[in-house]
Amino acid sequence: MRLWKNSKYVKEGDYFLVDDNNKKYAQDAINNKAAKIITQTNDTYDIKTIKVDNINDYIKNFYSDKINNIKLIGITGTNGKTTTCYLVYQILNYIGVKTAYIGTIGFYVDGFVKSLDNTTPSIDILYNLILDAKENGCKVVVMESSSHALKQERLYGLLFDAVAVTNITQDHLDYHKNMKDYIKSKMKIINMLKNKRVCVLNKKDRYYKRFKNRKNNNYIIGKDVKIKKINMSFENTTVYFKDKNNYKIKLSLVGRFNVYNYLMAYKIVKELGYDENSFINKSNLFKEPPGRMQKIIYKDNVIFIDYAHTPDAVLKVLKTVKKIKNNGIITIVGCGGNRDKTKRPIMGKIACRNSSYVIFTNDNPRNEDEKDIIKDILKGAKGKFEVIYDRRKAIKRAIELLDNKKILMILGKGHEDYQIIGDKKYHFSDLEEVLKIINIELNEDN
Repeated sequence: MRLWKNSKYVKEGDYFLVDDNNKKYAQDAINNKAAKIITQTNDTYDIKTIKVDNINDYIKNFYSDKINNIKLIGITGTNGKTTTCYLVYQILNYIGVKTAYIGTIGFYVDGFVKSLDNTTPSIDILYNLILDAKENGCKVVVMESSSHALKQERLYGLLFDAVAVTNITQDHLDYHKNMKDYIKSKMKIINMLKNKRVCVLNKKDRYYKRFKNRKNNNYIIGKDVKIKKINMSFENTTVYFKDKNNYKIKLSLVGRFNVYNYLMAYKIVKELGYDENSFINKSNLFKEPPGRMQKIIYKDNVIFIDYAHTPDAVLKVLKTVKKIKNNGIITIVGCGGNRDKTKRPIMGKIACRNSSYVIFTNDNPRNEDEKDIIKDILKGAKGKFEVIYDRRKAIKRAIELLDNKKILMILGKGHEDYQIIGDKKYHFSDLEEVLKIINIELNEDN
């Protein structure tokens, strides 16, 4: 038996949770054979109804005994959440600690992947996913914790064994309105710790000191874990670092920012009590998540598909590939509609400054005019660029420009397999489009 706020998920015997936002769906839940209604409103229903002061408290109390012995790891930050979580997920499973992942790319457990609507799901879905993980034999759940979710109490009642803050840069100001509120929302996570109270922070983040809580065991990447040297190529990254012992490891990940992501994952796993010697020499086995610096070799060129959709993320990925020997960087990038407009000219400026050529195109325009979005981006653009609104045509055009050891960066959507235009969601995958175009060309060459 489960608790649900969405009537579509209710099955016979489940309880439906009612508040002012979803009470109009109570009859649908009853039609789906809900056993009880749990409500914080004054409405009455034809089935057994329990009145409560707070739905979130009811969820927490209902599930607490069921999930209290599973370790929880929460990771927040503007960029790097997905990669750091995915690395923790891989490392723990590799050393035999069955672990589930919840985040932007879905719910991963025991070889099964389920897509999610949000980076951090609604509170009822989140608790049910944790219970699903436990019932599948998981000992640990690692989850991305977004600023929206922290502010909206979607993680209400959860306490983490370890948390990490990857970095804080501008994002979601359409929702938070200012950086103060954005940071305040993120900071909630450092007060949600239990047991060893492991908190891993990033010295490179200008705000990291704000996240140091005296009650926590704070570990700083760049201070407690010191990076001594990084050698990078298309194929891998060699890292020399010190954490009591000196280490030399090889990563399949590309980029200095991914070194920090890996070291945060490493430190979380180590400080939770797992032996780093069981995985440190196999670090090259752990991969980037789908759509995060995902690499495709094309003739003598390289194509990267990445989710970078903030100024900081775009700058980091472009600076990364600039350090690799190449004969030009072509970048495809756009901005989402009905989202933070202030970052658009910044992203246009960063893309042009760090690329040989830029193609500005649609991301998810949603209900905003695509021409208005591009107009905002072009306020910061200066250099060699063109505008192709159709993302499919933009990718084809960029691939046509590849020759003689160039790099193509396709940014903004990463793992997403859709485009939102108006109120409709269309199937669209950057990776699929690239592979289609390359295969067509390869066939023509043959």
